[in-house]
Amino acid sequence: MKIKKSALLATAVLTAGAIVLSGCSASGDGNTASAETTTIRVSHVESSTSVTHEALEAVAERVEERTDGSLILEIYPDGQLGTTTDTLQQSASGETVIGYTDSASLAALGAKNLDILSGPFLFENTDQAQAFHESEMFADLGEELVEQTGVRILALNYFLGTRNVLGKDAYPNPEDMAGVKLRTPPIEAWTRTFEAVDAVPTTVEYTEAYSALQQGVVDAAESDINSLIDQKWYETVKHLTMTHHMQLFLGFAIGEAGFQKLSKEHQEVLLEEFSQGGIDSTQVNADKEEETKRFLEENGVTITEADLAAYRDATASFYDDYPEGFLEDVRAAAGMN
Repeated sequence: MKIKKSALLATAVLTAGAIVLSGCSASGDGNTASAETTTIRVSHVESSTSVTHEALEAVAERVEERTDGSLILEIYPDGQLGTTTDTLQQSASGETVIGYTDSASLAALGAKNLDILSGPFLFENTDQAQAFHESEMFADLGEELVEQTGVRILALNYFLGTRNVLGKDAYPNPEDMAGVKLRTPPIEAWTRTFEAVDAVPTTVEYTEAYSALQQGVVDAAESDINSLIDQKWYETVKHLTMTHHMQLFLGFAIGEAGFQKLSKEHQEVLLEEFSQGGIDSTQVNADKEEETKRFLEENGVTITEADLAAYRDATASFYDDYPEGFLEDVRAAAGMN
């Protein structure tokens, strides 16, 4: 496995192209196996010490082992190859780069129904989210994404835990969010969710959120709690409200054109190992949550439990514009009664 950490080198590689095919013949139908080495870049915005990065290192090792070194993943953390949006656009334009993404970003490409997976209080727990990821309905949504956008999901089950709000104040009730400048990505699902509680969604890139909180550009930001340590946001604001408002479907996607250049064996290995990486990282994140809470409290963060029923009621309008019965079908596919 090769891991590149130089931003300058990453830029050079990006210019040169996203996939390296050394001395091999690969057909467009994906049926011809490479006799040499295929190298694919994997981009994400988490740090090199994050659970996501560690999971990717293990994925890359298994992929290299299973393919006898004929498929290599080069991992670029810390947004070295650009933002999540940047790499997703590269994939959609035909480059073979594997990018970190989420259901709302994929929906923004044109697969509208996928953004329901970024809705507030969609599922009750991570087990239900994983069950949906394994369902036929999710597979169908994935094929719709391919047809509509030219991007294929490798896995979208890197569940970091529920998302909560870290800010200058506590927000135990939805009305407490009124007027709060909340850092969000430039994605409609976030905007719709927080406008429902009269917050002011403010677009800031993930890698710039620390300085935005520190300088008062935003009053608060929302995240899974383990990432608060990784990104050190707790150094800037000291109130964590456990709103549990969203279980984000995070994972990795690749351009379909590049995916079809790979052999069937390589395709299957990527799908299987990225999915397993999601299962593994989800468990690690779940195991770390209580330790994270203790760490935050030891570093001056006050943790407040929110009125979840009130937040759920306040954000229920998020689902009003979906086709009749669609929400119920999604929840049934997740095993909810």
